[in-house]
Amino acid sequence: MNFEELIKELNKNLVVIDSQKKENTIYIKCEMKTSQSKCPYCESLSDSIHSKYIRTISDLPIQNNKVKLLIIVRKFFCSNPNCNHKTFGEKLNFVETKSVKTNRLIEYINTIGLRDSAMDAVRTLAESGIKISSSTVLRIVKKNKNNHNL
Repeated sequence: MNFEELIKELNKNLVVIDSQKKENTIYIKCEMKTSQSKCPYCESLSDSIHSKYIRTISDLPIQNNKVKLLIIVRKFFCSNPNCNHKTFGEKLNFVETKSVKTNRLIEYINTIGLRDSAMDAVRTLAESGIKISSSTVLRIVKKNKNNHNL
């Protein structure tokens, strides 16, 4: 399976390392190909890697299969001696901090949640391979409404 084009839509610097399908889930392992990252606290660039970890993020389904992105995220040492933070994680522009869903998946859920009742949205989303509760649909719709009113 070649998912390079799909992944490039999220971020042009994201590269696919491996992919596999298990039951009704497609796992795509990827990482950023950039050599540096910017400290979110002081804006300094760093290329000194502290460590790596895998972040699992849900994306839009493909042919009713769940899609899980296994992203190797790097933590960097901040190169600015005056910065109060010694390390920071690289920023992924297609997912909010601490979120487990891509922005495009949240946008899709929000669209269905605005169109349908919460229970109907759950059924519609389940038909396309997205398992989600009605309370999560409502939370996403409410959060997006609040963000658009700012």
